[in-house]
Amino acid sequence: MSAQTSPSTRRQEIILVAGRELRAHLMKKSTIILTLVLLAAAIGGIIGVKLYTSGQDKAYRLGLKGIATSQATGLDKVVASNGEAIELVDVSDHEAKEVLADDAPEGTPHVDMVLDVSGSAPTITVEEKADETVVSGATAFLQQSALGQQIASLGGDPAQVATELSDAKPEVTVLHAPKRDAADFRQRYTVLMAMDVLLLFAIMGGGQFIAQGVVEEKSSRIVEILLACVRPSSLLAGKILGIGVASVMTTGLVAVAGVITAKATGVMPDTSLNLDGALAAMLVWMIVGYAIFAVAYGAAASLVSRQEDVNSVSMPLLLLAMVPYMLSFTMATGDPNSTIFRILSYLPPFAPFMMPARLVLGVSSWAEQLIALGIALVFLPLLVRGAAAIYTRAVTRTGARVPLKEILGRARQA
Repeated sequence: MSAQTSPSTRRQEIILVAGRELRAHLMKKSTIILTLVLLAAAIGGIIGVKLYTSGQDKAYRLGLKGIATSQATGLDKVVASNGEAIELVDVSDHEAKEVLADDAPEGTPHVDMVLDVSGSAPTITVEEKADETVVSGATAFLQQSALGQQIASLGGDPAQVATELSDAKPEVTVLHAPKRDAADFRQRYTVLMAMDVLLLFAIMGGGQFIAQGVVEEKSSRIVEILLACVRPSSLLAGKILGIGVASVMTTGLVAVAGVITAKATGVMPDTSLNLDGALAAMLVWMIVGYAIFAVAYGAAASLVSRQEDVNSVSMPLLLLAMVPYMLSFTMATGDPNSTIFRILSYLPPFAPFMMPARLVLGVSSWAEQLIALGIALVFLPLLVRGAAAIYTRAVTRTGARVPLKEILGRARQA
């Protein structure tokens, strides 16, 4: 029965083909293994980062001997190399080796460094390695104390001298202040990298699956049997839909698992980034980006009949996807608000990578995202129409590569 006389509607044809492709793709052993590997890498990587960084944000404990913590004015303002203020602990009743040991007896305070000023000369004792930032702060404190004692012995007022010294501090004027907080940017950049990798995997991986499927059906002439039951455009649409659902499901699962793990472990406690919003934007752009490139991959693959020729027609599409992929990283390290980046972000082939990147970097509003999405949704039907024309006229032609110029010429004549 021909496609024209079949009682099946176009929607039924698309759903039928999509279901077939979805089942075939999800049941592949390679798909299952790859999904499990990506899940393990995402969850394990986040947990690993958390374990590696745990303890780095703890306060550095400085034990004091020969001086009360209440008298160590200014010493409590010292910041350790991890960026955290130190915590002063009175250890006058304990030996340094006791309070520095990890297996200190119960009731014995544990510190990272001991400053002893009870002797003729101050000493610093550590278990293995001293934090040079804390050593510098303690040294400055001791020097300031010694200077105050000398001033007092000469009949001066140490407090007045300290005030004069403080007033003598020059005012720093920064001509080109940093535009971003370094710690927050590192976390945002990490999210951007993970997001771009998942987007590239879903968009280009799905496109390659479609291209290989089209050529496989064409070379084995299965496509001729399929076209006896469904329209060519329905066959292409169903293939794109089925593989797309599978790709977005597997990649989206990895993304959701990553966000849940990140929030559960608190691996990014200081970031102002809305992870839920970034995840939603990524999934939307993943679907749109996949649709754009999948349609192009399907049309391009219909021009060849051998698997070894797939790369020749898909390479331009791969390069087209790699440009915005790389630009998103360049944009992050440069000026994301530059005119060229803003314009490129609105172009449909570039938007799926650059728009979510701009959102993660905090330079894009939801209104900008919706405008770019609207442009992409206007562009997509035009692309689908052209791709369907190419696929319909080329998919049944086997042998040598079909010239695109010839297909376009026939489309204009029609």
